[in-house]
Amino acid sequence: MQIITEIPNGKPGRPDYQGSWFLKRQPGRDLPQKTEVATGRKRNAFLTGKVPSIATDYYMESQTDETEKNLTTSENFDFLYRSALRYAGLMGIKLPFRPRKGGSPRMNIAGLYRAMDEALPEQVNLEEKAGRLYFCLYRFHEWPDYTLFWIPIDFIEKISVPVRCIVREFIRRFIRHHGLNMVKETWYYELALEELRDWKERDPDASPQEIRRNNLLAESYENGKISKALKRMEGKPFCVRLEDKIRECRTEAKRERELLGLVSEGLELITPDNPCLIQYYYDWAYEKEPNFPPIGLDTQIMLAYSNNDMLAENMESYFNSDCRETYTITPVTYMYLTPETDRLFRMDDYPERLSKWMQRFMQHIAGSF
Repeated sequence: MQIITEIPNGKPGRPDYQGSWFLKRQPGRDLPQKTEVATGRKRNAFLTGKVPSIATDYYMESQTDETEKNLTTSENFDFLYRSALRYAGLMGIKLPFRPRKGGSPRMNIAGLYRAMDEALPEQVNLEEKAGRLYFCLYRFHEWPDYTLFWIPIDFIEKISVPVRCIVREFIRRFIRHHGLNMVKETWYYELALEELRDWKERDPDASPQEIRRNNLLAESYENGKISKALKRMEGKPFCVRLEDKIRECRTEAKRERELLGLVSEGLELITPDNPCLIQYYYDWAYEKEPNFPPIGLDTQIMLAYSNNDMLAENMESYFNSDCRETYTITPVTYMYLTPETDRLFRMDDYPERLSKWMQRFMQHIAGSF
């Protein structure tokens, strides 16, 4: 995927970012807002600058022979125009655009884009896929910006044995359903691990006990108890008939009963009929070679061992630093238009329901265990 044109004002605004690992401050994307926008709509500034009287064509570099292919062709404009007419018909409106006879394809494409952007309630991107140009409609879901949902497993040791296997199995299924990474599969982990190992050089005032403690923690993540605990979450089930196990489980501890209630709710979100988060991954401001790549969902939501040890704190610091330089990817529903499009854009509320549940689940873990 290649999104065409550039963001005139550069990167989205840098957030004033503060907070701990959970429920970070949510300042929004700090982007210029368009008046009379639909709920959840966020401005992207694509192709909205003044078009010069003499516009240059857009070329795409071939991935095989390094040649360049002009994308602003009559054929591509025709595809876009028929796609736009088709969608306007589905909406029951007249497309507010007429091609300029004898005009350059580039000027017609830019004018058609502006007409689509003004006529539709969704955000509109102009993208290249396999040498063809497409209109892509998209909307942001409501999502807690700059929030880390790092699902820990160290707290499981603090709950009773009957509940323990239930919670482990649920977390295992949750991670598999959404295809989430574990903490060791992110580049933040490598940076944080190196910092633990070089603690003496990084903090000359550190005590021998602190240096030794951090070295032992690094070793445990690499080859010890923590490494084995994380690896086990990728293995065979901890129990079968999970729903029955939850109904049959009896515990006197209120915090464990509440935890089982949250697990039951979470199971309803990962049934085969429910989507996974990867279906909502869309980089609305994609650049081929960005100075700072965006922070993906695979970093914001993942399997962790602990959210309270020194490695987690180091990773959080790197995350905070990156948030000042780039933007985070949050769930987006998107749709590519073609001349054969047969439905209007629509979106569900799954990401909203999932994020609200994850907030309650994480808050309960942090406050009770």
